[in-house]
Amino acid sequence: MENKILSMIETYEEDNDFYGPIAIERIHEIEKDLEVKFPLMYKNFIQGYGSGGICGVNILGIEGNDGVSVLKTTERYRELGLRKDLIVIEDLGEFIMCSETGDNETILYWDRVEKQETIRYDNFQDYLVDTFQEAIDNWD
Repeated sequence: MENKILSMIETYEEDNDFYGPIAIERIHEIEKDLEVKFPLMYKNFIQGYGSGGICGVNILGIEGNDGVSVLKTTERYRELGLRKDLIVIEDLGEFIMCSETGDNETILYWDRVEKQETIRYDNFQDYLVDTFQEAIDNWD
């Protein structure tokens, strides 16, 4: 993970902001359930942090055996028309942030009412830097 992201987390992390590390075997189980392969950067985030974020950001992921927010949320939005090759990484109410899967790492904004996609970031790392920075700017 990029040093800038690690620095943001180190500076702003509070107790219980992240679930904690997840075994790669558990990640593979969830990929199988969703019938996708997580992009590498997102997979690395889950492996290191599980789910969560800083300054009010909540990146969906895996919460050990307690739950799987990425699975449940993605399945719910697929019922509403979300493409099968996308996973939900952040649920913001009116819209969601999604990641393409496999070798594609594009991050999309998906409007659940209009069912329209808009490309927002080239990859998970760019998304995370921007999202964390915006949250930090609003937090301070």
